[in-house]
Amino acid sequence: MEQHKGPLSSDEEETQTSSKKRRIEHNGSQEAVNGLSQWGTKKSPRLSPALFCDDCEIQHIQLHRFLKYAVIGKKSSAPQASWCSIHHQKRLRGVVVIVLEDLAQHHFYQFYSHFRFFRRLFRHRFSLPPSRSDFIASLLGLNGVNVQAQKKKVDDDRTQAPTSDDPILQRYGTDRQDLTRYLLTEEEMMKNDYPFVGSLNTENYVHTMCTAKPTDSSPLYGLDCEMCLTAKGNELTRVAVVDARGQCIMDELVKPHNPIINYLTSFSGITKKMLHRVKTTLKDVQDRLKSLLPPDAILVGHSLNFDLRALQMIHPHVIDTSVLFARKYDKKFRLKFLAQEILKREIQRPDAVGHNPLEDATAALHLAQYIIEHGPQKVGPMCCWHSGPVPCTVPCLRSVIPIIFQVADIELERIFLNGSDVQKTPDITKVNGILHPLPSEGPGFLEELEKGGQKIVYVSRDALTDPVPLSQFQTLLCSSDDEVLEKACGAIPLSPINIVKFQPRSKFSKWPIDANGKVASKFAELMTVFAGPFKDGVNPKSVKMHFESCGPIHSLTTISDTCQPYLCVRFCVPEAAQLAVEHLNGSCVDGCHVKVQRMITRRTIDYQDRFKEMEEDPENENTIYVSGFTNPLTEETLHKQFHRFKEIKSIFVPRNPKSRHPAKYCYLKFHSPDAAAAAITHIQTHGGLRSMKAITSSHFHRWLQTAVTHVPLQTPSNQDVMPGEDLTEIIKDLDRKLHQLYECLVENTLCVALFPGNNSSDGSVPGFGLMGIKS
Repeated sequence: MEQHKGPLSSDEEETQTSSKKRRIEHNGSQEAVNGLSQWGTKKSPRLSPALFCDDCEIQHIQLHRFLKYAVIGKKSSAPQASWCSIHHQKRLRGVVVIVLEDLAQHHFYQFYSHFRFFRRLFRHRFSLPPSRSDFIASLLGLNGVNVQAQKKKVDDDRTQAPTSDDPILQRYGTDRQDLTRYLLTEEEMMKNDYPFVGSLNTENYVHTMCTAKPTDSSPLYGLDCEMCLTAKGNELTRVAVVDARGQCIMDELVKPHNPIINYLTSFSGITKKMLHRVKTTLKDVQDRLKSLLPPDAILVGHSLNFDLRALQMIHPHVIDTSVLFARKYDKKFRLKFLAQEILKREIQRPDAVGHNPLEDATAALHLAQYIIEHGPQKVGPMCCWHSGPVPCTVPCLRSVIPIIFQVADIELERIFLNGSDVQKTPDITKVNGILHPLPSEGPGFLEELEKGGQKIVYVSRDALTDPVPLSQFQTLLCSSDDEVLEKACGAIPLSPINIVKFQPRSKFSKWPIDANGKVASKFAELMTVFAGPFKDGVNPKSVKMHFESCGPIHSLTTISDTCQPYLCVRFCVPEAAQLAVEHLNGSCVDGCHVKVQRMITRRTIDYQDRFKEMEEDPENENTIYVSGFTNPLTEETLHKQFHRFKEIKSIFVPRNPKSRHPAKYCYLKFHSPDAAAAAITHIQTHGGLRSMKAITSSHFHRWLQTAVTHVPLQTPSNQDVMPGEDLTEIIKDLDRKLHQLYECLVENTLCVALFPGNNSSDGSVPGFGLMGIKS
């Protein structure tokens, strides 16, 4: 969703600027947890989330960083999470993470009415990707990396012989591997936010057409890009490509489509003078790259996903040196650090004006070539470089790297932890295509807790398994969820962070993976209306124009097996169906006075109660839905239409999931319920547009787009009816347990409840999260 006011969410964590902090703190007064005002909680911890983004999805690593800051704070040099700021973090009394195993996002929507306490306690919500590995490990930032039962201290690491615990050796082994072994897998590309066919926001991206299967003789090309800030965001201003010999084959300055606001010279090296006579466009660069790269080309870069997004291009075969040399706990070394410690080469010098993309592209290329030629053992712990020339056996690398290094131990982790000169110098990262200073993450989550002699309290029915280091947990094993509740209420807060896992899986694990589709079918029916009767030869286009005034239409079909023609109209959002019944029933459409009525089935008979609950949800508080625009919305249109409303807090404009064009409807969030109600009255009485209280939250809107719009509409048979009473009672009992646990928490405790989702060979369903601070 596109946000025109209020805080924006970011895919990467970054340190907030002081001005942005002040703005969020001021604007966040209405966002204080549990409805508390800014003035009443000046010294109390509170949240200012910025969750209204394209899909409201928070990655596991982002959630880990949020929890790390909540527990440790600034003393660990951990940055604030850009998607949710914690104000007065020092006043938090503890953190409790509740994991509801085997539950997913669709369960929250299916059993919405039965999560009575749950949805009232937590007003801040977000989507999670399906858990691909151990969920607890992902919360701790381990991301599936195998670690020892007790993590070795730095002093021990200095004298430790090479072990299989080294992340590079663990991924690739000790022997030299073929070139293709180092290519990112599809899963790794998804995890590292690479653009690929079918991924979000890539509909206008250009494919390099390098679709031939790569081999060990495929050519390598180093690539790096620089960007400047324009009136419409961040745009490409320079791209550099080097071949496998390190020779420059492309170094182009690019004229952005929009006016430049900030050249970011200290990072990008770009100046106004450099671009003065440049006429090369993004399309020109895309076309040249397509003609330049052979069908089996392999691109090499450091965090290459940002460069491909700047180019708005998709390339299937890449080697990413930030992943190739990833350190413990899946953290990444800087390119500058790797170049100095492995290549003995200084790049990104402090006396240089910005970065040189040719230099960075070449460094990334040579790093990849080094590990391909010499094998992972050469960059593992306590490994030696050869002191003389070594015969090169890989065809694409011959005569590329002079192997004349002196004997030296490469201990990347030790050098990094000891703080080399490179690590002490400021570095940058690209966030949404723009260069920013890169904040130091400091010690890892578990390292910092261990340093303070603290452990994580874990209450569950099953024991932890690898890759979680058991020595850093105080585990309270239970025989039932009732005992989990009892022990959790008695134990918390024993630790700064407590993890409580409930496991209703005995029932939910038996529910097939297509349950998500069945829940989606229910909402598809809730967004469907029937209109008629019409005369024979009814014009569907004319009917569609009338109904589009209520909102986006998914499909419109004629029902021919009735006495007179009827039309089945399926909308994309529930507000549109509600407005159609309220405003078009009894109206004249295509020369006929028609009835507009809902599709009533056993799954939708309670729709009025469901919609009423969703309208009154704290998350939708003070938010209204507006439709009836004739053209896709622009900032100019929004300002012209709504400038009279002085209490607007933010405006959310969804985008078409296929074309990515702005929608013809929007959501307005106000500072007070009175302002929201007054806006609805004004819009309805002045004609042209339609409005009502919002039903759809941002995460629900995203789920509707991906799940509901792809399910066929059909009357449910008995076997289609989802398990009802049995699971309903389990949810009610779980809701009561969560309420009891919440009541046991001390004031100013951050509580995060998580539905992990599911990822299996049968399919995957997204997870879900809710959070709040007890007041």
